Amino acid sequence: MTLQLTERISGLGRLPILARLPEHTLERIAQSCAWRQYAPGEQILGYQDTSTDVSFLLAGKARAIIYSLEGKAVVFSDLRPGTMFGEIAAIDRKARSASIEALEPCTIASLSADQFEALMLAEPSVALATLRHVAADVRRLSERVFEFSTLAVQNRIHAELLRLAGETQQKGREVVLAPAPSLSDIANRISTHREAVSRELSRLATIGLLRREGGNLRITNRPKLTELVHEAKGD
Repeated sequence: MTLQLTERISGLGRLPILARLPEHTLERIAQSCAWRQYAPGEQILGYQDTSTDVSFLLAGKARAIIYSLEGKAVVFSDLRPGTMFGEIAAIDRKARSASIEALEPCTIASLSADQFEALMLAEPSVALATLRHVAADVRRLSERVFEFSTLAVQNRIHAELLRLAGETQQKGREVVLAPAPSLSDIANRISTHREAVSRELSRLATIGLLRREGGNLRITNRPKLTELVHEAKGD
């Protein structure tokens, strides 16, 4: 077995969707996958494309996004190593529901829709993990629709900061977002404009909930931010 193949098998084994598979099955999948590298800013998948491959992000960071005809960006989520994407089109064989763009150099392994379907039928753990993955996405998107429909802009900013804090896996009262998300990035995530984000971040800094530290952003009181979000949602 070549070193490159060994590395690919190891990378696939770290994916939550494939974590319960034995090494010989991972080796077969590694040999079946198409392996590609993408540079920052390069499109991995295009919105409304008719391709149906399922992809696995082994290294790097990517973003699920759609652009309006006027060029306005709508950001759905950032994808990190271990993430599967493209499974919706593989399941229903319809056009892509979002674009995927590389934010950092990315290593991607892909299976055709037919190959992935065969894998799910042969390996119940993969089918179950896929169901849980899709269910988690539905819950996340449902929560965001609720926020767009019921929360004021400043509350949506609080909710997005809290969501970003959760993605860091940091524990405790304080969380550092490194690097800090840009004003435009936050605005594109919650359907507002950067000026509104700038005003609210300045207000949060004034009352001591945020602090700029070079290129990073420190949330100094996550429990208080959580309380603000729960109050706005009526939890």
